[in-house]
Amino acid sequence: MGGKGYLPEELLNFFEDENGKTILVKGPPGTGKTIFALTLLSILRGEGVYLSTRVDPEMLYLTCPWIKDEISENNIVDATRSERPSVKRTKAIKPLKYTDAPEFLRSVYERTEEMENPVVIIDSWDAVASYTGFYEPKDRERLEHNLCDFARKTGTKMIFIAEYTDQRSLDYLVDGVIIVEYMQESDRILRRMFIQKLRGCAIRNPLSLFTLNGGVFKSLKYEPLSEKLRELDLTTPGPIERTDGADDYISTGVRELDSLLGGYRYLNIFEGDFLPFRMLAQAAAINCLNSGKRVGISAVHSEMLDEIMPFVREDFRENVIEENTTNMDCNMIIVDIDDIDMNMRDFYADLRAKGKVALCYARENSAKSLEVRHIASTFIRTKRYMGIPCIYAETPFTKVYALEWDVSAGFPAVRATPIE
Repeated sequence: MGGKGYLPEELLNFFEDENGKTILVKGPPGTGKTIFALTLLSILRGEGVYLSTRVDPEMLYLTCPWIKDEISENNIVDATRSERPSVKRTKAIKPLKYTDAPEFLRSVYERTEEMENPVVIIDSWDAVASYTGFYEPKDRERLEHNLCDFARKTGTKMIFIAEYTDQRSLDYLVDGVIIVEYMQESDRILRRMFIQKLRGCAIRNPLSLFTLNGGVFKSLKYEPLSEKLRELDLTTPGPIERTDGADDYISTGVRELDSLLGGYRYLNIFEGDFLPFRMLAQAAAINCLNSGKRVGISAVHSEMLDEIMPFVREDFRENVIEENTTNMDCNMIIVDIDDIDMNMRDFYADLRAKGKVALCYARENSAKSLEVRHIASTFIRTKRYMGIPCIYAETPFTKVYALEWDVSAGFPAVRATPIE
């Protein structure tokens, strides 16, 4: 398997054999059902047939240009047409047992019979069934049974897309059921996938956070840095340098966040879950030190040093200061806001006067955070959604970003992916 995007391991295991499978993807409009199906097609390396009542090839390719290599224009079928272009075939059509099969089913059969790994997407099932005249529940159930039987007997992967969220007959017939939905968090979008059923496969993590960033479905997964570094040839990264000439800013060490925030300046408060703060503090510290700057780390956060120092150039390692005071002679300090040993407004004034940057961790609704968050250069909420470390900034306002470790270059880099 390969292709674009990322889906949970349970789904990949479900589709790893060559048997025909049926899966139902359901959820309200705009939740990412179609992009999920197209991403699954890409990951399965399948030959695709896309059956729809509402999307023509131009619109599909405009929305997801990367799908051109997966589904040819001839295999984007309009289920509302009573006539269709003829399909070139080199051998006769195998006889169908479904003597009352509608035109669209025959069209799908003709397109898939010579494919080695056919994947059929029906978008949306409710609309297709209605357009083809299957209004009565019994008629529709019989057609659903025929389609599922067709998929199993021909080795076809069939993906039904539906916009209902309750339980219906199709839920019981198909081999798998996926529910996608979006929620709001402080005027920001979150997207969640629920694996409700995968026949014959254990589901260890039924809930996952996902994004549609870049027009591709990506289910997010967090792996601790210690696991990512196993059996890795380690190296030290070159620094990410800011290029806008603003000397009082320090790079976040995360390219996506530098573009978003412009870097860190003076007072930066991270309030909430500790893990996202730790990831961002480590990324900033490694980058700052490899830029030749000095970094002070309060004793309460000294455990970070074990994961920072291996990736700092040896000639810069002496630039790390570990003390219990905030009055350190350095360019950037990492500190717990409750351990700051001076008035918060005086602390902020001192940062400005000396051109220093502070990354301050605060627990939810910390009194000291409440006192100065309105004057902070950045105020960032740190959260975990479905086990994924995430952030969103109140100052300046940003979307939710999921954080993950990337060690592909031989050193730990943080990647920030927007939830879109």
